[in-house]
Amino acid sequence: MSETSRAGIEGRILELGDRLVEVEAPAHFTNARAEAWIDWAGGRTDLAAAILQYAYTLAGKAQAKGLTKDLKSRTRFREAITEAMMLGLVALTPAAEPLRVLEAGAGALDRMTASQRGREAAQAAAGLMGARLQAVMDAVLRCEGGPEACADPARNTSLARATEAARAAGAADATILEAIALARAGEMEWLCAAPPPAPMTPVVALAAEGPALARAAWTTGRVIAAPDAAAAAAIAEAAALPAVGVELMAFWRDGAFDDAAFAEAAKLAATALGAEAEGPMLFGLGGLGEWLVAQGFDYDSEEARQAARNLFQAARDATDDLGLDLRFGLISDPELALRLGVRLDAAPWAGPVTVAETADGETVRVLSEAAMLGVAATGADLAAVRDALLGHRGLSDAPAVNHQALTARGFTSLEIAAAEAELPFVRSLARAFAPTVVGEGFLRDVLGATPEQLADPGLDVLALAGFDADEIARAEVHALGGDSLADADVLTEDQRLVLRGAGDLPPAAETAMLGALAPILDVPPVLELTLPWEATLAEVEAMISACEVAIRVRRAPGPAALALDIPPVADRPVRAPAAPQPEERIVERIVERERTRQKLPDRRKGYIQKASVGGHKVYLHTGEYDDGQLGEIFIDMHKEGAAFRSLMNNFAIAISIGLQYGVPLDEFVDAFVFTRFEPAGSVTGNDTVKSATSILDYIFRELGISYLGRNELASADPGELNADGLGRGKADAVAADDAEPIPQPASRFISRGFARGAAPDNLVFLPSANRGAGPAALAAAEVCAACGDIAVVKKGQALICETCGTRAGRLPEDQTG
Repeated sequence: MSETSRAGIEGRILELGDRLVEVEAPAHFTNARAEAWIDWAGGRTDLAAAILQYAYTLAGKAQAKGLTKDLKSRTRFREAITEAMMLGLVALTPAAEPLRVLEAGAGALDRMTASQRGREAAQAAAGLMGARLQAVMDAVLRCEGGPEACADPARNTSLARATEAARAAGAADATILEAIALARAGEMEWLCAAPPPAPMTPVVALAAEGPALARAAWTTGRVIAAPDAAAAAAIAEAAALPAVGVELMAFWRDGAFDDAAFAEAAKLAATALGAEAEGPMLFGLGGLGEWLVAQGFDYDSEEARQAARNLFQAARDATDDLGLDLRFGLISDPELALRLGVRLDAAPWAGPVTVAETADGETVRVLSEAAMLGVAATGADLAAVRDALLGHRGLSDAPAVNHQALTARGFTSLEIAAAEAELPFVRSLARAFAPTVVGEGFLRDVLGATPEQLADPGLDVLALAGFDADEIARAEVHALGGDSLADADVLTEDQRLVLRGAGDLPPAAETAMLGALAPILDVPPVLELTLPWEATLAEVEAMISACEVAIRVRRAPGPAALALDIPPVADRPVRAPAAPQPEERIVERIVERERTRQKLPDRRKGYIQKASVGGHKVYLHTGEYDDGQLGEIFIDMHKEGAAFRSLMNNFAIAISIGLQYGVPLDEFVDAFVFTRFEPAGSVTGNDTVKSATSILDYIFRELGISYLGRNELASADPGELNADGLGRGKADAVAADDAEPIPQPASRFISRGFARGAAPDNLVFLPSANRGAGPAALAAAEVCAACGDIAVVKKGQALICETCGTRAGRLPEDQTG
């Protein structure tokens, strides 16, 4: 290995899979490029040693095949290929499987389309159905009743809901019963794997297939439409050939392309491929679009197309005397392109801006080498071009959002300097002025940001400071520049044409380039075209039919946040039917509650329940809305560890927020009853719950009974409880049904502090004296004005209160006799 390549090796730390490893790689390789070479080396992280060992092996094969004449030429070949691979000038890829050529007719294309859609549907359904069947198992596993009752949807409410959801997801009843049976057997997980995604390997078909071809291309993005059968066969065969690529931008010396060095590298690459492989081989050139810009050619010009043909011809001339079955073509191999650092498909360059990695792994936007050479070739002002593309990296002279305007809105030099330090690493001013950069204290104390705004990850600090969108956009162009020179006023029209990127070129430009290269290439070129996701089937068909070379059309992936705005069925306009409307219709309409937080009144009622679960004291505090609905809970644990107490406190806050946003208490009760963890066991101090499997089980049993009337969660029949809910136990309870009821003061039911004296001190609640009387007697009774009991009954010609004995008066004459 030469001293030049040795000096370019550096150690770095890369994240490979789930581990960090130390890698020895060329200093100019990006992390992604280094990872691609590590994959080529079979996972070896010392790339210098791996390439050197490969070069020794390759030199031996070359000598065995007569590609090197003697030991001296073998040594020169080994050193040259080692240095070329270390510099990333040459990369090889082994043979692969040939592409499949679909038989003529629409049947094969339609089957491929149907298979793609079937796999996509199966993947979506597998995840949903697996989750629903897991919920079925969980409903059985969490149940604390008998095995038969827990596995019966008629007696296990949670199981009934889970089975209904699983059936709605498409699960057969037999599959649901399998999930229940597995849970009863003690299995904890419903094992379900989604089918593998549809293969993305291209297939070749004839462009004459028409609508079926367009439909398959639109759906799968896998179809290469070839103009004829011979081209289809050649494209399919070329995909399986071992290949070598040569990176063109490496041969610039002192601002000019070194033709002799390029020819020598082409011969070296062909020799290496001939030593490695047998039979036909594929040779490609990388970075043709960048090379044309560096030469000062407009990609969409006849001069550029002629220069590209001359370049391939020069490579062919340099390798003709090797006697190899070498075929020249455009290569669509992502791994080979990543190792070379450029594409090998003759596409236009991406644009003048690329990214570079700093020593600590940060990425920054910089001008590419091709851009700087192209600017020099066209005579443009490099400094002006750099400012237009990369910005001024500062705000001192920016329009609208500058140091003076920021200071006037409360920013200090500290916040401005922090934001400007971020400018090389971001693509928007919003990210440069992110809350994590300027500090939440500044936002809260100076700009007056609310807690809700501070919690918003998309908070635009400049908008919060009072700058409008137009002011921010103008300052952003000044500070950060743009990715294109299409509208730059620092260039002439001819300079602008040369420096156009792929996004600024017309779609026909690449088609014309491939058509010009086709006669000199051994493999028909394929136009790779990506259309917007919204592209229609008709647009895809038109592209295929109009293209003069083989073409592969794909649509961009759909937006990640795509969601249909589907109105409720009841809100859709109903077309008047031909038959007369019935006189009466019963329509069920589901009204969704507005998802806003309903705050509790500042002064609110509720109750406190003290109990002990498994020997651990628990205090449950509730807060209610004015209508009696539960709105908040607090859970206090007596003498528990700080971590557990804090966890329970924050859990109670989360439940309270959910209740205030409209989550039904029923949902919480169903979710947390029967949960099992320590402390658990017997419950004392609560008149309805006598045992619990956990603190949460106890809490939500109590809430379900008290607020929802879910008496099935009680440990005993509510009519046979050991306490009355007011702190009285058996010793104080009424001994028998016929015992004399005891009046209860209202203070036992109404908080004196909450009522603020509104309830009189002498107010009592009296149980009905006619408790044993039938419903008819109670219905006929009236309220006594003296004691308030519903105990006034007719006795002779008078109304007598059976509770206090007060004579309420005489019956009206029309009710006597």
